[in-house]
Amino acid sequence: MASLEAEMLEFIRRGLDHHAKSCPLAPRAILLNPGNFELFGWDELWGVPVLPDDRVAPKRFRIDCDGSAFGIEAEVSDAIAVKEPALVPAVPRRDEPTVARGRGPVPSAGDHPLPRHRRA
Repeated sequence: MASLEAEMLEFIRRGLDHHAKSCPLAPRAILLNPGNFELFGWDELWGVPVLPDDRVAPKRFRIDCDGSAFGIEAEVSDAIAVKEPALVPAVPRRDEPTVARGRGPVPSAGDHPLPRHRRA
């Protein structure tokens, strides 16, 4: 058990260091799975309260701060994992010229088509 505790302390310390570098807001709490919370018995680490939270997986932790959005990672992951292609309408805007495939702009009523080149 001592090695798991030491491992968790190291991970949490690294997590707090990363948080300090990447977030301008101070952490409110370190969240642990209730089982780990009971096992380790920590109330505070480095001046940050330690609290149990059912949403945290065993052997994991979460740093809670005002910049946190618990669960947002899963939502972002789900959004970018969509296998379907995005549907983009192929309707030109009114201010864009219509382009025929491989021919450039489609001539309007007053335009004359360009002469075709003869093949040699």
